[in-house]
Amino acid sequence: MPDRLTQNHTLGKPDGLIARIREKPFYYLFAFLVIINITLIIINAGIWLMAARQRLFITADFTNFYTGFKMVMNGDGSRLYDLDLQAIYQQKIMGDIEFSGGLLPYVNPPFVAVLFSPLALIPINTAFYIWMIGELGLLVWLIIIINNLFLDWSKQERIILFIAILAFWPLTITFMHGQFSLLLLISTLQMYIAMRHSKLYKAGFWLSLLFIKPQALPLLGIMTLNKRFWRVAITAALFCLALVILSSALLGAGTWLHYIQVLQTMMSNFGKMGFFSNYQYTFRGILTNILGYSQSGAINLTGIGVFIGGAIFVWLLWLKGPAPDSQRFTLYFTFTILLSTFLSLHLYPHDDLILVLPAILLYDYLREKNYPRKAYAILLMLSPVVFFISAFSRLNLLGFLQPPVIIILILLVWIIYYLVLDQRSEADSSFTTDATQ
Repeated sequence: MPDRLTQNHTLGKPDGLIARIREKPFYYLFAFLVIINITLIIINAGIWLMAARQRLFITADFTNFYTGFKMVMNGDGSRLYDLDLQAIYQQKIMGDIEFSGGLLPYVNPPFVAVLFSPLALIPINTAFYIWMIGELGLLVWLIIIINNLFLDWSKQERIILFIAILAFWPLTITFMHGQFSLLLLISTLQMYIAMRHSKLYKAGFWLSLLFIKPQALPLLGIMTLNKRFWRVAITAALFCLALVILSSALLGAGTWLHYIQVLQTMMSNFGKMGFFSNYQYTFRGILTNILGYSQSGAINLTGIGVFIGGAIFVWLLWLKGPAPDSQRFTLYFTFTILLSTFLSLHLYPHDDLILVLPAILLYDYLREKNYPRKAYAILLMLSPVVFFISAFSRLNLLGFLQPPVIIILILLVWIIYYLVLDQRSEADSSFTTDATQ
């Protein structure tokens, strides 16, 4: 009787790991990427714990938020954007530690400091951990929302998705810095869900929450300026106006003028006070890496010009207002978020957590249309690795393209391809209809 090895070869059955990999290459590649991402989750958790042990959170973004909260709580809200006064408050908060340049300024809108000022009643370390508990709650909520939204996906697909999200470096630094990124991601996702179900007033409320970081608001707001979705725009505008009136009543109307002046100052503060646009995975980040800080004027002018061009394109794209329950709506929404991210005038890596949404929406679109998606899934599984490596290196392709930017550009090209395909399909359908009439 031949031995098992001979028998397997005789029957044409592969034997050994290499043979099995050749038979199912994608299966083993996905398994390998899942293991890599699980490893990243463990490493990211370890980095967070090390930062906690060394009490590094006081040198993170949460401290500039806390500075604003403290000023409002102490009755200095009318001088919220007085950078000299901010520096005095921040130094008292940090003790013998200080930021490079002496200040990490509070530059969020006035109403944010008003709403969260009660946190200033407790010490900053305790306040940070309370904030973190809130972020953990948002993360659990996000996973529940995504799971319920994509129940038609296989269980395996959803588990792999959640592993990739948890391994994504922007999520880790959101927890390390105490940022609003999770809230902004959930707000955008809830806006999408509400619009898909034609709950336009509810969508307007979720859109208004992006006012926490105004740079996240414009393009998503512009997409609602059409006959179908104008209720979203009006509702968002009313909620934002209410926040302006509330903060003005408590801090003084002049606070908003001071806020605008500080934003203008920060636009020219390249390399100062925590403003390092060369770290941003955006068009502006590319310009900064090419031209350098000395060309801040040209960078600002070009960045604003391209942003305006993108805004006009988004408005034209949404002018007819695709039906909310259509696959075209999902494709347009995905493109709008991704373009908004890439053209943003101020978007740090933790804010790139918003990329989770266009990534999963495009996958869902490909799935619903029964388009090929294996290569796309591999790109998504590789993304956490790319973002993690970039966080700890200054690797730039051609000297100015950071690896995460390349991922974003690939996604943009991928979506644009299907946008063109969709437009051609619509044109062919219209031609066929006209021909038969």
